Amino acid sequence: MRQAVFFFILPILASCAFMPESWLGLSEGQQEMFSSARSYSILPPPPQLIFTGSQTVYQNNYVLNETASAKVGETVLRVQAFKKDNFVSDEFILERPVTIKIGNDEMKLPAKKYQIFGIFEQGDQTFFVLPKYNHYYFLVDMNGQIQRQFLYEIKGSHKVTLFPDRAMILPESAYMKRAMTYDQEKIPFLDFEVVYDGIKNNRIILFYKDAVPGTDGASGSFDTLGYPADSTMISVAGRLLRIIRADNEQITYIVVKE
Repeated sequence: MRQAVFFFILPILASCAFMPESWLGLSEGQQEMFSSARSYSILPPPPQLIFTGSQTVYQNNYVLNETASAKVGETVLRVQAFKKDNFVSDEFILERPVTIKIGNDEMKLPAKKYQIFGIFEQGDQTFFVLPKYNHYYFLVDMNGQIQRQFLYEIKGSHKVTLFPDRAMILPESAYMKRAMTYDQEKIPFLDFEVVYDGIKNNRIILFYKDAVPGTDGASGSFDTLGYPADSTMISVAGRLLRIIRADNEQITYIVVKE
């Protein structure tokens, strides 16, 4: 009789040994979370400023394709060009508040700037890490989207755990954008002015002044430009002007091309 009971119990024990983890209430992710080997380090944050390129910024006295007028002695064109260096900073901007729910915890990220705390790498993916909120570190991908996966601090350690659960984010697709800054030179590298000088000898006369950078027109080269009085289109200092009317009192024109 005892031998029969033994053979009856043995298959049951064997089936328990091969019981799926999901039957025991432990998912693969939870096994990962509780494994002491699954701890990670947060890498240092990116540099405070990263140069992204230069551009030329123009300050003009005119608006392209808009009618303007200048009396004799007044400015037709005034153009200044400045060099501007652009940088991306180590901050993110959240323009609208975001709510993050993890289990019974509900956290609200207010709309503001956030310093990037560090960088987290998982396989071939790289994420930015936001400053710690309670015990959580939230992740942002390279496109600025806040991730549902998150990190959790390991007590008494500088390392973190990649939590297996997923956060609920409201709104679902919440994005942040990198803060940008720039450094623009105060002295223009290009500075010229074109002044209307009336009609002389049946010609439209313009007075051209090319200023030495930093002198605001106090010194530089000067030239007189003349065009037939009946001209409808003239080219001045790289700008194409449509002449609507020109006489000894004023000129009416439109800058149509730069």
